Amino acid sequence: MTLQQLEYVIALDTYRHFVTAAEKCFVTQPTITIQVKKLEDEIGFLIFDKSKFPLKPTDLGEMFLQKSKVILGEVRDLKNMVSIELDNLEGEYRLAVLPTISPYLIPLISGAFAQKYPNTILKIQEMESDQIILALQKKEIDIGILVTPLNEPFIREVKLYNEPFIFYGQKNYFPTLKKSIAVAEIETLDNIWLLEKGHCFRNQVLNICGNVESTKTIQFQSGSIEALKKMVDNYGGFTLVPEMAIDANDSGTIIQFTDPKPIREVSLVTHHSFSKDVLLDALRLEILDKTPDEFVKNERFIKINWR
Repeated sequence: MTLQQLEYVIALDTYRHFVTAAEKCFVTQPTITIQVKKLEDEIGFLIFDKSKFPLKPTDLGEMFLQKSKVILGEVRDLKNMVSIELDNLEGEYRLAVLPTISPYLIPLISGAFAQKYPNTILKIQEMESDQIILALQKKEIDIGILVTPLNEPFIREVKLYNEPFIFYGQKNYFPTLKKSIAVAEIETLDNIWLLEKGHCFRNQVLNICGNVESTKTIQFQSGSIEALKKMVDNYGGFTLVPEMAIDANDSGTIIQFTDPKPIREVSLVTHHSFSKDVLLDALRLEILDKTPDEFVKNERFIKINWR
């Protein structure tokens, strides 16, 4: 079975006439007749009922033709992929980013990326993890930036960095100066502020903190890490934030975790059918250039899953 034979039977299905199909394929009528006969002998059934005029596919032939069209379509896509499209960044691409990553990462990379690739348009929107996974499955977006692993068979993950979690408490949360904190200590504390349900970062924090609960009379759950920090500053308690959310102007108690530090793994994700590796590499290099070196080089950590 050859791709050329598939081209011939599809041409026959389109024009339902040997001579016309041969002309459209730029071959002689005997050539197309012989090749179709060879193919039918190989697969063991007739593709066309030649007693009909015009030609008509048999029931099995109809199924064979449909599959052949899919195969040839994939071959055409493959040829396009290895053509100039493979190295061409021009175009419009849809990028979805977690809300707990977007405000800290996207402003860092957007200016430089736009300067380097002026003909590449990134339409960026914030989405939760489950929404990104569904949008990738439906091919409604091209690329996602979120926390991995996802363990989805249709998704390709390109790891970017490991981002540590940071303890953020009200100013003077601890009576004495504390330079580091162990994960086990978190379970002995109370009055934690959490993101609202549906955020994978909330699930990660709960996986770290265990059964920590808040005894505050105000039970505030937000979709914004910055809002949680403000609640901590003004109402007490603590929260955990990703390291990139820490700002020089923050007034709270900021403490690193002891080794092995809890981290979240941040990756670029695409559908397996996405072929623009050149775009993935451009984004990856820009992101790694703008994020702290220790995010990538840190080898001792506890990866916190969210699923």
